[in-house]
Amino acid sequence: MNDPLQKSLDEHLADLALDVPPPRNLWPVIARRLERRPRRARPLVFAAAAGVVGACMASALTWAVLHGRPGSPAAPLVARAPTAARAPTAAPAPSFDEPRNANYVAARDSLEVSFRERLALLDPATRAQIEASLAVIRQAHEDIRKALANDPACPVLEQLWQSTWHDELDLYERVVRGTQPTMTRT
Repeated sequence: MNDPLQKSLDEHLADLALDVPPPRNLWPVIARRLERRPRRARPLVFAAAAGVVGACMASALTWAVLHGRPGSPAAPLVARAPTAARAPTAAPAPSFDEPRNANYVAARDSLEVSFRERLALLDPATRAQIEASLAVIRQAHEDIRKALANDPACPVLEQLWQSTWHDELDLYERVVRGTQPTMTRT
């Protein structure tokens, strides 16, 4: 078992010389190989791609802001007939009244009832402030509606008009949500 011819790997490694100088100076060959490699332009390509993506995102965001919220309740209000169906002398006048869609009216009435019930739960000073805010929103809505009657093709006025509807409904929703009792575990 103790055969001197069968040394362990560790013993063989221990017998090797610790310092073995290379046969020649290898650094000049390594340096030449490093110099010959062209630098890759990938970081520049990635930076350019990131710039393009950023520009696309900014453009999409700008478009979304300028074209309003999708699915707004006021969107179907402005009646525009297709170009081929329009009479050359009399185009139908856009309607800037409240929507008459039964589902919209029912949902709005329901939300307003909940709003009124929850508003009664608030402190009188808070209630007065909310009522004043609602009056400002409704007055702005009416003022913009009158301005639209004079200039029905103005997209800025139409967007502001739709925005007042959103503001009023948002106010209703905030009051209803803010006065909901918190759920507790039992």
